[in-house]
Amino acid sequence: MKYYILFGPPGAGKGTQAGAISEKYNLKHISTGELLRAEIAAGSELGKQAKSLIEAGKLVPDSVVEGMIENTFNTEKNVAGFLLDGFPRTLGQANDLDKMLESRGEKVNAVLSIMISDETIKSRLAHRAQIEGRADDANPTTIQNRIDTYHKQTEPLIEFYKNCGKYYEVDGECGDIEDVRKAMFNVFRGMDKKFLDRQVVIDEDLLDKVQRMAQDSPRLRMNYDLRNSEEDQSQRMLNVMLPGTKTTIHKHNLSSETIMLLRGKMDTVFYNENGVEKERIHMGGDTGVFGVNIPKGQWHTFEVEELAIIFMAQDCAWSPLTKEDMLSK
Repeated sequence: MKYYILFGPPGAGKGTQAGAISEKYNLKHISTGELLRAEIAAGSELGKQAKSLIEAGKLVPDSVVEGMIENTFNTEKNVAGFLLDGFPRTLGQANDLDKMLESRGEKVNAVLSIMISDETIKSRLAHRAQIEGRADDANPTTIQNRIDTYHKQTEPLIEFYKNCGKYYEVDGECGDIEDVRKAMFNVFRGMDKKFLDRQVVIDEDLLDKVQRMAQDSPRLRMNYDLRNSEEDQSQRMLNVMLPGTKTTIHKHNLSSETIMLLRGKMDTVFYNENGVEKERIHMGGDTGVFGVNIPKGQWHTFEVEELAIIFMAQDCAWSPLTKEDMLSK
Protein backbone atom coordinates (compact mmCIF):
# COMPACT_ATOMS: atom_id res chain seq x y z
CA MET A 1 0.00 0.00 0.00
CA LYS A 2 1.02 3.60 -0.66
CA TYR A 3 0.33 6.38 1.85
CA TYR A 4 0.25 10.00 0.70
CA ILE A 5 -0.53 13.21 2.60
CA LEU A 6 -2.06 16.30 0.97
CA PHE A 7 -1.28 19.70 2.50
CA GLY A 8 -2.61 23.11 1.56
CA PRO A 9 -4.12 26.19 3.20
CA PRO A 10 -7.82 27.08 3.07
CA GLY A 11 -8.79 27.92 -0.51
CA ALA A 12 -5.89 26.01 -2.08
CA GLY A 13 -8.26 23.60 -3.82
CA LYS A 14 -7.29 20.44 -1.91
CA GLY A 15 -10.76 18.91 -2.20
CA THR A 16 -10.94 19.47 -5.95
CA GLN A 17 -7.45 18.12 -6.62
CA ALA A 18 -7.76 15.23 -4.15
CA GLY A 19 -10.66 13.80 -6.15
CA ALA A 20 -8.67 13.86 -9.40
CA ILE A 21 -5.57 12.32 -7.81
CA SER A 22 -7.57 9.59 -6.07
CA GLU A 23 -9.39 8.69 -9.27
CA LYS A 24 -6.28 8.58 -11.46
CA TYR A 25 -4.10 6.61 -9.03
CA ASN A 26 -6.78 4.41 -7.42
CA LEU A 27 -6.32 5.91 -3.97
CA LYS A 28 -8.86 6.06 -1.17
CA HIS A 29 -9.26 9.74 -0.30
CA ILE A 30 -9.52 10.12 3.48
CA SER A 31 -10.88 13.48 4.61
CA THR A 32 -11.05 13.55 8.41
CA GLY A 33 -14.19 15.70 8.38
CA GLU A 34 -16.00 13.34 6.01
CA LEU A 35 -14.69 10.36 7.98
CA LEU A 36 -16.18 11.69 11.22
CA ARG A 37 -19.55 12.30 9.58
CA ALA A 38 -19.56 8.84 7.98
CA GLU A 39 -18.68 7.04 11.24
CA ILE A 40 -21.37 8.98 13.12
CA ALA A 41 -23.95 8.20 10.43
CA ALA A 42 -22.97 4.50 10.50
CA GLY A 43 -23.36 4.37 14.29
CA SER A 44 -19.97 2.70 14.79
CA GLU A 45 -18.39 2.64 18.25
CA LEU A 46 -15.89 5.31 17.19
CA GLY A 47 -18.72 7.30 15.64
CA LYS A 48 -20.70 7.14 18.90
CA GLN A 49 -17.68 8.37 20.83
CA ALA A 50 -17.19 11.26 18.42
CA LYS A 51 -20.89 12.19 18.48
CA SER A 52 -21.06 12.30 22.28
CA LEU A 53 -17.95 14.49 22.43
CA ILE A 54 -19.20 16.87 19.74
CA GLU A 55 -22.63 17.16 21.41
CA ALA A 56 -20.88 17.96 24.70
CA GLY A 57 -18.98 20.76 22.96
CA LYS A 58 -15.63 19.00 23.27
CA LEU A 59 -12.89 18.42 20.71
CA VAL A 60 -12.58 14.93 19.26
CA PRO A 61 -9.25 13.59 20.61
CA ASP A 62 -6.48 12.33 18.36
CA SER A 63 -7.07 8.75 19.51
CA VAL A 64 -10.63 8.73 18.09
CA VAL A 65 -9.65 10.32 14.76
CA GLU A 66 -6.67 7.98 14.43
CA GLY A 67 -8.89 5.01 15.21
CA MET A 68 -11.20 5.98 12.35
CA ILE A 69 -8.25 6.34 9.99
CA GLU A 70 -6.83 2.96 10.97
CA ASN A 71 -10.30 1.46 10.53
CA THR A 72 -10.30 2.73 6.94
CA PHE A 73 -6.81 1.32 6.36
CA ASN A 74 -8.08 -2.07 7.55
CA THR A 75 -11.31 -2.16 5.55
CA GLU A 76 -10.29 -0.64 2.19
CA LYS A 77 -8.32 -3.47 0.58
CA ASN A 78 -8.75 -3.10 -3.16
CA VAL A 79 -7.02 0.23 -3.63
CA ALA A 80 -3.40 1.08 -4.46
CA GLY A 81 -3.13 3.30 -1.40
CA PHE A 82 -4.53 6.21 0.58
CA LEU A 83 -4.52 10.00 0.27
CA LEU A 84 -4.81 11.69 3.67
CA ASP A 85 -6.41 15.15 3.64
CA GLY A 86 -6.67 17.04 6.94
CA PHE A 87 -4.43 14.61 8.82
CA PRO A 88 -1.88 14.89 10.31
CA ARG A 89 -2.31 18.48 11.55
CA THR A 90 0.30 18.40 14.33
CA LEU A 91 3.70 16.87 14.94
CA GLY A 92 2.08 14.58 17.52
CA GLN A 93 -0.33 13.24 14.91
CA ALA A 94 2.54 12.82 12.42
CA ASN A 95 4.44 10.71 14.94
CA ASP A 96 1.30 8.70 15.73
CA LEU A 97 0.78 8.06 12.00
CA ASP A 98 4.37 6.84 11.64
CA LYS A 99 3.86 4.41 14.54
CA MET A 100 0.53 3.22 13.10
CA LEU A 101 2.09 2.52 9.71
CA GLU A 102 5.24 0.99 11.20
CA SER A 103 3.07 -1.57 13.00
CA ARG A 104 1.69 -2.50 9.57
CA GLY A 105 5.14 -2.69 7.97
CA GLU A 106 4.33 0.47 5.99
CA LYS A 107 5.41 4.14 5.86
CA VAL A 108 4.37 7.54 4.54
CA ASN A 109 5.55 7.57 0.93
CA ALA A 110 5.27 11.29 0.20
CA VAL A 111 3.68 14.59 1.18
CA LEU A 112 2.29 16.85 -1.54
CA SER A 113 1.61 20.49 -0.68
CA ILE A 114 -0.41 23.01 -2.72
CA MET A 115 1.14 26.41 -1.98
CA ILE A 116 -0.72 29.73 -2.32
CA SER A 117 -0.02 33.15 -0.77
CA ASP A 118 -1.94 34.58 2.18
CA GLU A 119 -3.43 37.26 -0.09
CA THR A 120 -4.71 34.58 -2.46
CA ILE A 121 -6.23 32.70 0.48
CA LYS A 122 -8.13 35.85 1.49
CA SER A 123 -9.39 36.60 -2.03
CA ARG A 124 -10.43 32.99 -2.71
CA LEU A 125 -12.28 32.62 0.59
CA ALA A 126 -14.05 35.95 0.07
CA HIS A 127 -15.09 34.81 -3.41
CA ARG A 128 -16.26 31.46 -2.01
CA ALA A 129 -18.33 33.31 0.59
CA GLN A 130 -20.14 35.18 -2.19
CA ILE A 131 -20.77 32.03 -4.23
CA GLU A 132 -21.69 29.63 -1.42
CA GLY A 133 -23.03 32.05 1.20
CA ARG A 134 -20.54 30.84 3.84
CA ALA A 135 -20.45 33.38 6.67
CA ASP A 136 -17.16 32.03 8.08
CA ASP A 137 -15.44 32.79 4.78
CA ALA A 138 -16.79 36.37 4.73
CA ASN A 139 -15.39 37.49 8.08
CA PRO A 140 -11.85 38.96 7.72
CA THR A 141 -10.98 38.17 11.35
CA THR A 142 -12.07 34.55 10.97
CA ILE A 143 -10.11 34.22 7.74
CA GLN A 144 -6.96 35.65 9.37
CA ASN A 145 -7.36 33.25 12.31
CA ARG A 146 -7.59 30.32 9.88
CA ILE A 147 -4.46 31.50 8.08
CA ASP A 148 -2.57 31.92 11.35
CA THR A 149 -3.68 28.48 12.55
CA TYR A 150 -2.61 26.91 9.25
CA HIS A 151 0.89 28.43 9.47
CA LYS A 152 1.26 27.52 13.13
CA GLN A 153 0.20 23.89 12.63
CA THR A 154 1.51 23.12 9.17
CA GLU A 155 4.90 24.79 8.93
CA PRO A 156 6.48 22.49 11.58
CA LEU A 157 5.03 19.52 9.66
CA ILE A 158 6.53 20.79 6.41
CA GLU A 159 9.94 20.95 8.07
CA PHE A 160 9.39 17.48 9.58
CA TYR A 161 8.64 15.87 6.21
CA LYS A 162 11.36 17.86 4.42
CA ASN A 163 13.88 16.38 6.85
CA CYS A 164 12.50 12.92 5.95
CA GLY A 165 13.01 13.63 2.23
CA LYS A 166 9.30 13.10 1.55
CA TYR A 167 8.07 16.64 0.91
CA TYR A 168 7.00 17.99 -2.52
CA GLU A 169 5.42 21.33 -3.43
CA VAL A 170 3.13 22.47 -6.22
CA ASP A 171 2.47 26.12 -7.05
CA GLY A 172 -1.29 26.50 -6.55
CA GLU A 173 -1.21 29.78 -8.49
CA CYS A 174 0.48 28.46 -11.65
CA GLY A 175 -2.75 28.79 -13.65
CA ASP A 176 -6.30 27.47 -13.57
CA ILE A 177 -7.51 24.22 -11.95
CA GLU A 178 -6.33 22.13 -14.92
CA ASP A 179 -2.85 23.70 -14.84
CA VAL A 180 -2.47 22.95 -11.13
CA ARG A 181 -3.72 19.40 -11.72
CA LYS A 182 -1.15 18.82 -14.46
CA ALA A 183 1.59 20.10 -12.16
CA MET A 184 0.44 17.72 -9.41
CA PHE A 185 0.41 14.75 -11.78
CA ASN A 186 3.93 15.64 -12.90
CA VAL A 187 5.08 15.59 -9.28
CA PHE A 188 3.34 12.26 -8.70
CA ARG A 189 5.09 10.71 -11.68
CA GLY A 190 8.42 11.81 -10.25
CA MET A 191 7.63 10.52 -6.76
CA ASP A 192 6.87 6.93 -7.61
CA LYS A 193 7.88 5.26 -10.85
CA LYS A 194 6.59 1.82 -9.86
CA PHE A 195 3.19 2.91 -8.62
CA LEU A 196 1.05 -0.14 -9.21
CA ASP A 197 3.17 -3.21 -10.07
CA ARG A 198 0.64 -5.88 -9.14
CA GLN A 199 -1.36 -8.70 -10.62
CA VAL A 200 -5.08 -8.03 -10.90
CA VAL A 201 -7.86 -10.56 -11.44
CA ILE A 202 -10.92 -8.86 -12.94
CA ASP A 203 -13.77 -10.75 -11.29
CA GLU A 204 -17.14 -10.05 -9.66
CA ASP A 205 -15.43 -9.21 -6.36
CA LEU A 206 -13.26 -6.52 -7.98
CA LEU A 207 -16.24 -5.04 -9.83
CA ASP A 208 -18.22 -4.94 -6.57
CA LYS A 209 -15.41 -3.15 -4.76
CA VAL A 210 -14.82 -0.56 -7.48
CA GLN A 211 -18.57 0.02 -7.64
CA ARG A 212 -18.61 0.77 -3.90
CA MET A 213 -15.75 3.24 -4.43
CA ALA A 214 -17.87 5.03 -7.07
CA GLN A 215 -20.81 5.16 -4.67
CA ASP A 216 -18.57 6.93 -2.14
CA SER A 217 -17.40 9.48 -4.73
CA PRO A 218 -19.24 12.83 -5.11
CA ARG A 219 -18.69 12.48 -8.87
CA LEU A 220 -20.58 9.13 -8.89
CA ARG A 221 -17.81 7.45 -10.84
CA MET A 222 -14.42 5.89 -10.25
CA ASN A 223 -11.46 4.74 -12.33
CA TYR A 224 -9.33 1.70 -11.47
CA ASP A 225 -5.93 1.73 -13.19
CA LEU A 226 -4.80 -1.65 -14.57
CA ARG A 227 -1.29 -0.69 -15.69
CA ASN A 228 1.79 -2.01 -13.93
CA SER A 229 3.81 1.19 -13.96
CA GLU A 230 3.53 4.94 -14.43
CA GLU A 231 6.10 4.47 -17.19
CA ASP A 232 3.41 2.65 -19.20
CA GLN A 233 2.13 5.47 -21.42
CA SER A 234 -1.04 3.68 -22.53
CA GLN A 235 -4.40 3.68 -20.76
CA ARG A 236 -6.06 0.53 -19.43
CA MET A 237 -8.62 0.94 -16.71
CA LEU A 238 -11.97 0.00 -15.28
CA ASN A 239 -14.41 2.88 -15.14
CA VAL A 240 -17.54 2.74 -12.97
CA MET A 241 -20.31 5.23 -13.79
CA LEU A 242 -23.48 5.56 -11.72
CA PRO A 243 -26.76 7.26 -12.73
CA GLY A 244 -26.46 11.00 -12.24
CA THR A 245 -22.79 11.24 -13.16
CA LYS A 246 -22.06 13.97 -15.68
CA THR A 247 -19.82 13.15 -18.63
CA THR A 248 -19.22 16.10 -20.93
CA ILE A 249 -19.25 15.72 -24.70
CA HIS A 250 -15.58 15.31 -25.57
CA LYS A 251 -13.08 13.85 -28.02
CA HIS A 252 -9.61 12.29 -27.95
CA ASN A 253 -7.21 13.55 -30.62
CA LEU A 254 -4.25 11.23 -29.96
CA SER A 255 -5.88 7.80 -30.00
CA SER A 256 -9.05 5.88 -30.63
CA GLU A 257 -10.82 4.60 -27.51
CA THR A 258 -12.00 1.02 -27.01
CA ILE A 259 -14.88 0.46 -24.58
CA MET A 260 -16.08 -2.94 -23.32
CA LEU A 261 -19.13 -3.06 -21.04
CA LEU A 262 -18.64 -5.52 -18.16
CA ARG A 263 -21.74 -4.76 -16.08
CA GLY A 264 -24.92 -2.70 -16.45
CA LYS A 265 -26.46 -0.68 -19.28
CA MET A 266 -25.39 2.53 -21.01
CA ASP A 267 -25.54 4.50 -24.24
CA THR A 268 -22.52 5.71 -26.18
CA VAL A 269 -23.65 8.84 -28.02
CA PHE A 270 -21.83 10.38 -31.00
CA TYR A 271 -22.17 14.06 -31.98
CA ASN A 272 -21.10 16.26 -34.86
CA GLU A 273 -18.99 19.37 -34.32
CA ASN A 274 -22.15 21.47 -33.78
CA GLY A 275 -23.25 19.36 -30.83
CA VAL A 276 -26.02 17.62 -32.75
CA GLU A 277 -26.52 13.95 -31.88
CA LYS A 278 -25.82 11.77 -34.91
CA GLU A 279 -25.76 8.23 -33.50
CA ARG A 280 -26.73 6.47 -30.28
CA ILE A 281 -25.43 2.98 -29.46
CA HIS A 282 -27.38 1.08 -26.79
CA MET A 283 -25.13 -1.27 -24.83
CA GLY A 284 -25.89 -4.07 -22.38
CA GLY A 285 -29.19 -5.61 -21.34
CA ASP A 286 -30.79 -7.50 -24.22
CA THR A 287 -29.13 -5.37 -26.93
CA GLY A 288 -26.40 -7.90 -27.66
CA VAL A 289 -23.94 -4.98 -27.84
CA PHE A 290 -21.12 -4.97 -25.31
CA GLY A 291 -18.41 -2.81 -26.81
CA VAL A 292 -17.54 -0.01 -29.20
CA ASN A 293 -14.39 1.45 -30.72
CA ILE A 294 -14.59 5.24 -30.78
CA PRO A 295 -12.49 6.76 -33.59
CA LYS A 296 -9.86 9.37 -32.88
CA GLY A 297 -11.34 12.89 -32.97
CA GLN A 298 -14.97 11.72 -32.63
CA TRP A 299 -17.18 13.82 -30.33
CA HIS A 300 -18.94 11.52 -27.85
CA THR A 301 -20.31 11.03 -24.37
CA PHE A 302 -21.79 8.26 -22.21
CA GLU A 303 -25.27 8.14 -20.70
CA VAL A 304 -25.87 5.68 -17.87
CA GLU A 305 -29.32 4.18 -17.34
CA GLU A 306 -28.72 2.09 -14.22
CA LEU A 307 -25.02 1.44 -13.71
CA ALA A 308 -22.15 0.90 -16.10
CA ILE A 309 -18.77 -0.69 -15.47
CA ILE A 310 -16.54 -0.57 -18.52
CA PHE A 311 -13.04 -1.60 -19.51
CA MET A 312 -11.43 1.28 -21.39
CA ALA A 313 -8.19 1.32 -23.41
CA GLN A 314 -6.31 3.99 -25.37
CA ASP A 315 -2.87 4.07 -26.96
CA CYS A 316 -1.74 7.30 -25.28
CA ALA A 317 -1.04 8.55 -21.78
CA TRP A 318 -3.89 9.99 -19.72
CA SER A 319 -4.19 13.77 -19.52
CA PRO A 320 -6.99 16.10 -18.39
CA LEU A 321 -9.37 17.28 -21.09
CA THR A 322 -8.70 20.80 -22.34
CA LYS A 323 -11.36 23.32 -23.35
CA GLU A 324 -10.66 22.44 -26.99
CA ASP A 325 -11.48 18.79 -26.24
CA MET A 326 -14.91 19.54 -24.75
CA LEU A 327 -18.05 20.54 -26.61
CA SER A 328 -20.82 22.72 -25.17
CA LYS A 329 -24.33 22.01 -26.41
